[in-house]
This record gives sequence, structure tokens and C-alpha cells, in this order.
Amino acid sequence: MEKKTIGRFISTLRKANGMTQKELGEKLFVSDKTVSRWECDECAPDLSLIPSIAEIFGITTDELLRGERNNPDREVIAEDISGKQRAKSDKQLGLMLYNRKKKYTNLSFISIGLCLAGVIASAICNLAFMRGVLGFCIACIFLLGATICQICFTVSFRLPTDDEQEYSQRIKAANTSMVFSSVKIFFWILLTFAFCLPIAVIVPDSFYGLSLGSWAGYGLLFICGAFLVGYCLYKIIVQKILVDKGIALLDEKEAARVTSERNLLKKIALVFLIVLALILLMTYILTSFIDENTFTKRLRFDNPDDFIEYMQTEYDEWYREGYGSEPPADIPVYGPNKEWGKIDGKEYYYNRMLYESVTSVRHENGEWEIVVVTDEASQNGEVMYSAFCMSLLSLHAVNLIGCILWYVIKSKKNNKT
Repeated sequence: MEKKTIGRFISTLRKANGMTQKELGEKLFVSDKTVSRWECDECAPDLSLIPSIAEIFGITTDELLRGERNNPDREVIAEDISGKQRAKSDKQLGLMLYNRKKKYTNLSFISIGLCLAGVIASAICNLAFMRGVLGFCIACIFLLGATICQICFTVSFRLPTDDEQEYSQRIKAANTSMVFSSVKIFFWILLTFAFCLPIAVIVPDSFYGLSLGSWAGYGLLFICGAFLVGYCLYKIIVQKILVDKGIALLDEKEAARVTSERNLLKKIALVFLIVLALILLMTYILTSFIDENTFTKRLRFDNPDDFIEYMQTEYDEWYREGYGSEPPADIPVYGPNKEWGKIDGKEYYYNRMLYESVTSVRHENGEWEIVVVTDEASQNGEVMYSAFCMSLLSLHAVNLIGCILWYVIKSKKNNKT
């Protein structure tokens, strides 16, 4: 039978605890060579070190001196008790985190309710009393209250953590989930603010309001803009701050994905801004040379007789189409809006309502320059100019939609890989 000695027992305990001779020597303030001599039974530890060695390995001094444990099964029993205690602690921690999350979620509905109350109050002021600006101010008070409440809820229910705590990772994960839930609430508050903003900036002054249809249309447009700006700021700036400050905890895989999305969004946002600047520059240049008059068709005459014939013929055709009343027998052409003009000493009749402008200039050499813009040509010019402006505006939409699709497709591709 193998002889049981203190040295062999110390060697067994040291190896079981994953310690080197040097590490054990540092704890006892002796050299690793001294520990080696103990384990080789060349000498025994000093009696003053016996209690320290026993405490390091969690045994009694009697067991150390005897070179064996009093109860070989005690370690197994202790491990079993420790496992049950750990399971109980895990269950208690899970129940505590669940209850805190439930209370936090219930209180978050207060913030959402304040947002809805702000929308209802602004709707009453705008639609019932036609006081859009007043309604917006009241909505801002509710939204400010919702923001303060949500900040207080987040700070109050966030658990303090210490890296040395046994359950620190679980607590940090719970805190992270709560922080991201708060971010969603803040997004809700931002979109509510954007929806109420048109009744303050679109109306001409504080004594006006918007109709329900106009408010809904402008509100939807403002919501889309606020969502895009808020999403970019969150992904590029806010999310990075939350992670860097340790407010939100992400695992390595999630952190890599978030970093990849942030870099992708930065690149796409830069491309969007460059294209936007180019479109704005092109719009400024084109609108400097192009206006409604560019698309308006003009009739030019170089002698008064042709001009007179045209004006009177236009009136006659207008009358024969059924406008006006039946003329007397002695007057061949007579009807409403009939006016008389004179050019080069000759009188003519015409309908002023048919024309946007009539200009005539006689040059020193005797030549005439007569320009006529009909009301129909003016309206067609306005329509064509509006279409031209809409085409320029559509370039912005194409730029925005293209960048959004680029981001969505690239993000999905990166998530799959």
C-alpha cells in the first residue's frame, strides 16, 4: 500500500486545484523549490505554514497532517449541495429579472399613453378650434413628460453590475434588453413629435389649422423623414455610445454584426449626401435659366393686320362655340367680354379673358413686334414647368429609395454570411 505523506497529499491537492508549485509558493511566501522539496518528502512544511496550507485547499489541519481526508465522500456531498444551491439561486434570479421586466414594461405604457394623449389634445385644438400651433405646444408638453418618465423608468429598473459577480452576464443581458426597449419608446416619441409638427409649421400663423386630410398627408411625410434621420443617428452614433459606455452589452457575434451595419450605413449615407448635393447643384443651375416662361408658347406677329385678324377670329370662334347671348340682327358679332382695342390707328374687337398678355412694340425702322400669350398657352406652360420640377424632385426620391434598397439588400446578405 502506498504510504500517505504530507508531501504527496500537498502535491495531490495542488494538482486538483490547477495550481503550479510557483503559484502555491507565492501564496505561502516560499520558493517553488521549497514546495518541490515538500512534495518529494525531502522536508516537511514549517508548523507555522500548516494552517495556511489547509486554508488554501479547504481542508482541516488534521487532514493535512494525516495526509488524507477524513471523509472521502464529503467533496461529492458538498458539490451536490452546492449544485442545488446554485440551481435555486438561478431560479430566484430568473424570477427577479422577470418581475422587474414585467413592471418596467407596464410602466412603459405610461409613456406610450402620454404620447397618445398628446396626439388627441393636438387634434382637438387643430380640428375643433383651428389652433394648430396651440395644439402642437400642448402635444410637446405631453411628449416631454413621456420622455422624462421613460428615462426615469430606465434608470430605476437598471440593475448595478460587477464583473466579479457570479451572475453579472445575465444581469447585463437583462439591462441591455431594457435599454433597447427604451430606445423603441424614444423612437415612438420622436415619430409622434414629427406627426404633430405640420400643424405648427405648415399653417400660416397661430390662428389657423390643417384639415384632417392635409394633416395626415404631411404627418406621414414628416414621420418618414424623422424615422430615416432617427434610424441613421441611432445606428451610427447612439448605438455605438451605448456599447462603448457599457450601457448595452453585446456578444462578439452581435457586436460584429452591429459594427458591419454601422460601417455600411456610413458609406451609404455618404453616397446619399454626395448625390443629394449634386442634384441640388444641378437644380439650382437649371432653375436659374428655366422658368414658366420657358415652356409657354408665344404667338408673334410682325404687322398689325395679321394681329387684328387673329384677335377678331379668336373672338368669333369663341362666340360660335356657344358662349354669350344671341346678337341683334344689325350687329353680326356681339357677345359678352367683347372689348375694343386700337393698334396703328386701326380698331379691333377681342375677348380679353382669352389672353394672358398682349405686348406690341414698333421699332424705329417701322417694323412691328407683337407678342400674344393665350390663357391656354400660359396654363400649359405652368403644367410643363410643374412636370419639370417634379422630375427634378423625383431624382431625390430615386436617390433615397436606391440607398434604402442598397442598405436592406446588403444587410440581409451580410446577416446570411
